[in-house]
Amino acid sequence: QLAEASLALALGLQARGIGQGATLALRTQDPAVALASLLATALLGARWVFAQGNLIDSGRLKIDLILDDGSLPGAPPHGAVLLTESWFAPTSAPVTTPPIFPGFKSPDSLWMISQTSGTTGTPKLVGLPYRVLLARLEANTQRLDWRGLRMASLFPVSAPVWLTYALTALLHGGSVLTETAPNDWQKMGTGFALASPAQAQKLLSEVVLQPKLPLIQLSGGPAPEILVKRLLQSFETVWVGYGSTEGFNALSNVKTLAVGGQVLSQTVLSPGVQIEVVDETGQPLPVGQEGQIRLTNPYLAPGYIDAPTATEASFRDGWFHPGDLGRWDADGQFHISGRTNEQFNLGGQKLNAQLMDFVLMGIPGVRDAICFMLPRPDGSESLRAFLSIAPEADWTEVQAEARMAL
Repeated sequence: QLAEASLALALGLQARGIGQGATLALRTQDPAVALASLLATALLGARWVFAQGNLIDSGRLKIDLILDDGSLPGAPPHGAVLLTESWFAPTSAPVTTPPIFPGFKSPDSLWMISQTSGTTGTPKLVGLPYRVLLARLEANTQRLDWRGLRMASLFPVSAPVWLTYALTALLHGGSVLTETAPNDWQKMGTGFALASPAQAQKLLSEVVLQPKLPLIQLSGGPAPEILVKRLLQSFETVWVGYGSTEGFNALSNVKTLAVGGQVLSQTVLSPGVQIEVVDETGQPLPVGQEGQIRLTNPYLAPGYIDAPTATEASFRDGWFHPGDLGRWDADGQFHISGRTNEQFNLGGQKLNAQLMDFVLMGIPGVRDAICFMLPRPDGSESLRAFLSIAPEADWTEVQAEARMAL
């Protein structure tokens, strides 16, 4: 049925002038529509993007056709074409020869276009060529045995991580659950779950699935250890992924529960990935030392669309620089410690703002704390901290302990 829907939709798009290099913008929350349209654009060698936010009105991307199936709230964008079930109906004309589609013009032609989350600055458009997206599917293939594997996800269909895993599952004999509550995952035979840390915190931290499901991957941000430990009551293994739209899933910190109840962790790089911790000049730093992260793999995005300055800043000499700070420890474990814009430079001395906040928050009597650089009239800066102190605490004692701790 998915194949029939994809072919019918490709014919309908082709009749409306969508071909190699044209851009289809889709507005839907229906996973079948999202996958069928993505496969249809592949047949036509076209480009595919979700019509999210102000993408349509911003003029940042030339859109040739907007399809809206009415499944999302709000009025459709101006000029959108209504996507109905008639688009997926087989043609009534007798078929004498199979339809012929052009496919991509070049493996480096763009296929899927995504907007970044904005963690590397203003949200930008990332174009993934056919070659890159296929390499990402192959990398996913090597991580799991997808034959007969059933995947469940808390991500919306607009998330690139969901789309790539869904395609991987379907291409290798797996299946994808949609609109299934976590309490029903066990009954539906889920073998692999996918969520962001925030989604897992909201929908999974207060439930215990028994018997345990095999695996959940957390993507999209750091996962607190307390959340991981809670999830290990419902899953045998928790993968805490590190990646981005630009660099894909670079590694996973594989979390399991020891017999004594402590959380064990092992860093596993994705196929073909290299991650280095470097200083400001790009020189690799020794184990244990915090620095800027750069990564490379066979499936990096080529850059940002119509944003040469941002591309030059983040993509250099075959490496992607996500703007994160981290370190490798002596046991081969990888740790993210913050962002480069959260690192203060005091006369060459690098200070991690999040680490200082954490130290201050550990002082008895401190309810909240934040460090920051205060500009002076002469253009220089000085390091300052705001403290919220509990009313019953002795503020002079708290202040003295804070200075000692820093």
